[in-house]
Amino acid sequence: MIGFIGFGEAAYEMAKGLTQEGVTGIIAYDPLLIEQDMSHIIKEKMTAVGVVPCADAKEVAIKRELLIVAVPAQFALAACEAVEEDLTASHLYVDVSASSPTVKKNIAAKIAKSNGKSVDAAMLGPLTVNQHKVPMFISGDGAHEFKKRMDPYGMNITVVSEQAGDASSIKLMRSIYMKGTAALLMELLEASRELKVEDQVLASIKETMEAVPFEQVVNQLVTGTSIHSERRGIELEGSLELLEQLSINSVMTQASKTKLDYVSQLGLRQSFKGNRPSTWQDVIDEMKVKHQASKAGEYHASK
Repeated sequence: MIGFIGFGEAAYEMAKGLTQEGVTGIIAYDPLLIEQDMSHIIKEKMTAVGVVPCADAKEVAIKRELLIVAVPAQFALAACEAVEEDLTASHLYVDVSASSPTVKKNIAAKIAKSNGKSVDAAMLGPLTVNQHKVPMFISGDGAHEFKKRMDPYGMNITVVSEQAGDASSIKLMRSIYMKGTAALLMELLEASRELKVEDQVLASIKETMEAVPFEQVVNQLVTGTSIHSERRGIELEGSLELLEQLSINSVMTQASKTKLDYVSQLGLRQSFKGNRPSTWQDVIDEMKVKHQASKAGEYHASK
């Protein structure tokens, strides 16, 4: 039924979960199968979850029409090119790599030449916890077909659109927050622990963040910053000074101040006449207008 190209953690966890759901006949290929030091490890992992190893990616493509490609992002396009000539109109090519939207679109174009269908899949949670049930956003011309095939096995799939690249765009935008928040927390906690105030700091943040639903937190932070960005940027100067005294890397705090200074320079406070706008969308739309006006001014000034 299913063929995996690439058998790292993602493929292993998905195969493990699907096997427990009763899926049989899974085959897979991983380049490490031909590495003397790693071959036995990969084969043992495959055997443990009922997966049959293949000699190469082409064998997987020839024997299975549902392909799940789980390779590192930098190898996603090459993986597609390796099986491109073996694809037919019956193939459903599902790329779960963390590749860019551009790469996903290029892959979709290659699959289209064979009249097959492709899926841009973005996994949005820990596979070791959720296995095949990891939340997954998908897009592409094969998205609805993939969901229809996999729903019976309990997969948590949300179809975003039929446009390759859309699912990956969501994941990359989400990563700005998830990875940015992690980096910011590390900077905050490093300093707070040095000052022995981490418990109080975390309790204060928790109280603020949990007082209202997340959507309201987003609205409050963004709309408030549109009016008070200058003051908040100045306040961060004190935070930066303290981090310097503690000899703690302040790259995240500095980046926050840089962004606040940029927002202040756009003149949003003047645009909204000092009144907090109703929604975060109002702020972002006005930022776009201001940014475009600024770029147009730079263009005319250069003439």
